[in-house]
Amino acid sequence: MSKTAASLTSLPDDADEALTPAAELAGPARRRRLDLRLPTWLKGTSPAPTFIGVAVAIAGFVLIMIAWGQVAGETQVYLQMPYLVSAGLTGLALVMVGLTIVNVAAKQRDAVDRDRQIDQLVSILGELKATMDEGGKGRRR
Repeated sequence: MSKTAASLTSLPDDADEALTPAAELAGPARRRRLDLRLPTWLKGTSPAPTFIGVAVAIAGFVLIMIAWGQVAGETQVYLQMPYLVSAGLTGLALVMVGLTIVNVAAKQRDAVDRDRQIDQLVSILGELKATMDEGGKGRRR
């Protein structure tokens, strides 16, 4: 079979299925395979990204304090500007990047918890359905 014929046979029949992302079609098995490729400290349950974000934000605050200390010692505005630009604005940028890292890490952790809860809910509903089917069959006789 040629390469194009093989790709045509794998096309979805339903238009909605064609628009559905591959991760949703494959389900939890695909997510697990993707998680296995990541280093442990980058997985959604790891606190490492939060600590990295806090460290980056602290480094930004340190740079802002250094800039303030250098600017406070100068009386001429034109001598204050290099400190303000090099350390002050860089420190502000690092604080913003650090807070963004912490925010993304928190959202990843929430997503992992939500996926775990949904999987647990699906298994509970499956058990409930099996129990209801068994109870319904016993009453019909």
